[in-house]
Amino acid sequence: MKRSLVFLALFVGLAAFAQESASPRLPADPAQILGFSPAQLIASYGPPTRVFALRGAEPWQDDVVFDYLSFSAFIFMDRVWQLRIAADYPEPILGFHPSASLERIEASLGLPATREPGNYEWALPGRGWPVRLRAVHDEHGAVRELYLYRADF
Repeated sequence: MKRSLVFLALFVGLAAFAQESASPRLPADPAQILGFSPAQLIASYGPPTRVFALRGAEPWQDDVVFDYLSFSAFIFMDRVWQLRIAADYPEPILGFHPSASLERIEASLGLPATREPGNYEWALPGRGWPVRLRAVHDEHGAVRELYLYRADF
């Protein structure tokens, strides 16, 4: 009986650890991660689920992507320059959930600086470099994903 309780406790503990490590959480202001080195990213969030190269239109636009499922970090020249945050990311960032309506995002960030077909973009103040947030939406206006990036890259 004692042995089965020990195994049960061990199983529950490992399951909780696996679930926690499978879905790392970003800070409420994920712009803090911009500028991280790959080593800092791994130290903070563990190894990514996937790593892949993403080709840009020009050779200087190639990135290495660390994919953590509900968010991804785009790395260029040994630094994170962009984050992709999926609509299913479970925690609020910058005061709203990633799948929020445009009205809810505007309540947190104000009116977007630009509105283009398929996306809205905000300039975020108070950084050592220009930071932008792009909300990509579908034809019904529902946000599909967010991109937080350094605009000077």
